[in-house]
Amino acid sequence: MRSLLSATALTALCLSATPMFADVTPEDVWGAYQEMMTKTGATPSAEVERDGDTLVVRNMVYDMTMDMGASSVSSTTTAPEIRFQERAGGTVAMWFPAPLTSVSVTQVEAELDDGMEDDTIETRSTMRLDGTSVVSGAPDDMLFTFKDSTIEMVNDPVMMDGEMIQPGLSAKVAGISGTYSIDRSGEALTSGIDMTAAVLSYEFDEMETEEGDLVDMGFTANGMTVKGQVMLAQGEPDDAMQALVGKSDVDVNLGFADSSTFVAVTSDEPNSGMDIKATSGQSTLGLTLKGGAIGYDATAGDVNITVGGPQIPGGQVEVAMKEYSTALLFPLAASDAPQPFEAKIGLEEVVLPEIAWMIADPSGQLPHDPASLRLAFEGTLENGVNLFDAEAIAALEASGDKMPFTLQTLELPEIFLSLAGASIAGEGAGKFLDKEPAVAGGMPPFAGNLSLKLVGVADLIGNLTATGILPAEQAMSAQMMLGLFARPGDVAGELVSEIEMTEDGQIIANGQPLPF
Repeated sequence: MRSLLSATALTALCLSATPMFADVTPEDVWGAYQEMMTKTGATPSAEVERDGDTLVVRNMVYDMTMDMGASSVSSTTTAPEIRFQERAGGTVAMWFPAPLTSVSVTQVEAELDDGMEDDTIETRSTMRLDGTSVVSGAPDDMLFTFKDSTIEMVNDPVMMDGEMIQPGLSAKVAGISGTYSIDRSGEALTSGIDMTAAVLSYEFDEMETEEGDLVDMGFTANGMTVKGQVMLAQGEPDDAMQALVGKSDVDVNLGFADSSTFVAVTSDEPNSGMDIKATSGQSTLGLTLKGGAIGYDATAGDVNITVGGPQIPGGQVEVAMKEYSTALLFPLAASDAPQPFEAKIGLEEVVLPEIAWMIADPSGQLPHDPASLRLAFEGTLENGVNLFDAEAIAALEASGDKMPFTLQTLELPEIFLSLAGASIAGEGAGKFLDKEPAVAGGMPPFAGNLSLKLVGVADLIGNLTATGILPAEQAMSAQMMLGLFARPGDVAGELVSEIEMTEDGQIIANGQPLPF
């Protein structure tokens, strides 16, 4: 999988970014194309000749090797023909008459190689680009324009010792239009992206499970948009990964008008098989890379998941939610100073199927309101190694040491859960103390505070007891814990809890030390 991503990323970078360097002649475009490949660590070669107003490049081959510490990935991409044609107004048109082919070979790590006949994994793919790119502007400020283009890619199944470890894949992006700009005036390459595509789709080849079932899966998204800025730091060819992750900045936002996913499992066994379908409305995905920290922020609206099959009660169940969201920010670069991190997840207005309520609440004691969950974590940590440095990671693994992360502070900006007529909302913050853990290898002592507001929780405990879900003795224990940690709030049915963990190990609830 890593070899496939490496080859695809390099090809996409060369095909999209390089034309932006074009001057006013085909030779300048081709020269910049070679330069870009060289800067990304590839070694290009080709046969070049002039045919009137067009520069024809045949049998272009570029090789690239990435050291992954205990293993390595080498890729070879071949373009049978590329044409660069002079156009009016000092522009240059570029297109690929024939598909490109890529072969990536991953060296299997020594500990995984034991007993294997092959010590490499090979990935093969074919990419067809239909459409013409038109380059305009000055050498240091270029604009790459395309309209109604299409990219199609086919990846062969990935095999290991005669066994398929990844099925084949067919992908297509159609109706691509927009611009891509590059500013070369500074030390780094600064690019702006503003593109749209009518449809993005991919589908895996049918694969067989160990039980003999057949599995099909695929994805389709409509109305795709891509906007953002990319700053690529200049780096030596053998240091491309560290230059990209450690020194470059990326801020790109993707959007989809709607999308759908399917997974179909068929079986010869009676009462077997399954059909899963998921759809969503407006969705977004933001990707960032800055100062050695990587992040993403994703949302999907109007999500519907349907699971069908003979083993499903009623033949089919459906779960719907108004919005799903998730976000992550994590520092990949080493630093002696604390660096921020964060993680979030949100499930808004989840509607459970009636069959679930019938099983959990056959007597109808619980409100069947939509459920919601929001959790947010923020804090700081120290990272002792560059996670994009393959040699450093390999040395760490060889030494057997733990990953060099040290948590410093932790905040909970939001805690929210609503379910069956009750809700819990709160926030908290604290810090890890510079003391030895109470248990060897465990987390260091923590000091902080947590504020909670509980509404309808006591009634929910009563309803759960009435349905038989919660035994009476456990319900009594839960009510006692509420009385210990919470006090009545300002309105009926509301409980408030202020919990503090002190540096000397005490736990204080609502101003009163707890006896443990």
